[in-house]
Formats: sequence, structure tokens, C-alpha cells
Amino acid sequence: MAAWVEVGGRMGFDPRHWRPSATSPPVTANLEELLAENESLRREVRALRQQLDQHAWSQQHDWSPQQAWSPNRARSRVTSAASHGITAARLERWGAAMASHPRWQELRLGPPAGLRGLVEELRSQWWDPRLELEQELNRRCPGLGSELVEALRGPHCRWRWAVRAAFALYGPRAPEWLEEAPMRVVEELLRRSPDSSGTTASAADPRQQALALLGLAPGASPAEIRRAYRRLAKNHHPDLGGEVTAFHRLDAAYRLLVG
Repeated sequence: MAAWVEVGGRMGFDPRHWRPSATSPPVTANLEELLAENESLRREVRALRQQLDQHAWSQQHDWSPQQAWSPNRARSRVTSAASHGITAARLERWGAAMASHPRWQELRLGPPAGLRGLVEELRSQWWDPRLELEQELNRRCPGLGSELVEALRGPHCRWRWAVRAAFALYGPRAPEWLEEAPMRVVEELLRRSPDSSGTTASAADPRQQALALLGLAPGASPAEIRRAYRRLAKNHHPDLGGEVTAFHRLDAAYRLLVG
């Protein structure tokens, strides 16, 4: 005797509730194997749907380097993507905060060195170095790169290139760094960007560089170093959405200081 059950508004046959009648022929099918095969088919369908969703997303956001791409086409998607709050006024505020750093004037635009050179160096470490900064940010956080480019419209200047370099360095976490620790952003840009002679702008020894990376002053105690490392490691761990390179730098700085 068959059991028909209602699932999702539809009637369906459930073999687990089937019972043979006295006159029915012997049943040799293994119901457990049939159910397992049915579940396997469901998993394959779910996997195919996920692949189709990912393909549809890539087509919608046009991040693939093989597809035609233009700044105007990318900027046209800003209105349809979720806003990230990247406005010209906010960028100017970040620039003013960074400009208060005592060594701000040491940052050079370039090229070939300076902030432009740093952006190109970081670009070579992306999964696809052919992508522009706008494309790379849009790939990792849809709409972010387009908003940034729109907000950066204007003449080339130090603070605009510093903001651009910060996004190339920290990726989608750049707004957090620029809001909460603009001085540390400048320190990191000084440390990483070469000057016109090809030497690094920061002349500090490795221990001082490690302390600056952790946001600590010279003479910080081991307890302060541990607290700073744990807080930053939690914010920048790759499993929590942080950057792998930034996390490795923090880890290397911590090991240098405690070793």
C-alpha cells in the first residue's frame, strides 16, 4: 500500500511509508540505497544552482578581465550596487587627517617610485595583475571600486594618491583603517613606498617599524605588544575577511618584537 504525502504544497510518494499488500509481488529494492541516491541527486542540483548563481553574478558585475570593461560602464553600476559611503567629502576628511602626520611631506607621488610605484607594486600581487584598482575592489566588494573612483575625481594630489594607495594596500578594509588610524596608514605608506632615489622613505630600524605597524610607541611593554597584536590579528585574520598579506605582516612584526 503506497503512502502519499504533501510536501511543499504538492503530493508526492514517500517510499519509507510504503507497505506491500498481501497480493503484491516481493520487493527486492533497497529503500535506503534509493534514499541515499535521491539525496546525492539533490546535492548535485544544489551545486549546479550555486555555479549558475556565481556565473550570473560575474556577468552582472563584469569583473572578468576577459570581458569588455570601461570606467563609464563600471560607474553606471554605482547606483544599482549597495552604497559603501565612499564620498568625496569623506575622502577629503581622510586626506586632512593624514596630512597632519609630521612626515606627511615625505610621501612622493612618483612615478616611478612614490605612491604610484607602491600602487603598481601592490597590483602585481593581486590574483590577476591585469586588473585596475577599481576592478580589483569591485571583484572583492561589488560597487566599492566604482564608488572610490567617482569620489576621487579631481586633480592629482598627495592626499588622493595616499587614499588610492591605502585601498590598494588594505582592500575593502581601507575605510576602517583611514577612519580609525590615519597616522598608522601614513606610517605604513612611508615604510612601503620608495622615494625618488629608490630607497624606502622610512629610516627606522626593523623593531621600530614593527612597533609602528602595531600602533605602539617605542618602549612598549610585552603586555602592550600582545594586546595590540591580538586586537589587530582578530581584525585582519583572513578567516574573518582580512587581508592575508596584512595579517602576515602583523604576525612577522609580533614575532620580531617578542622574539
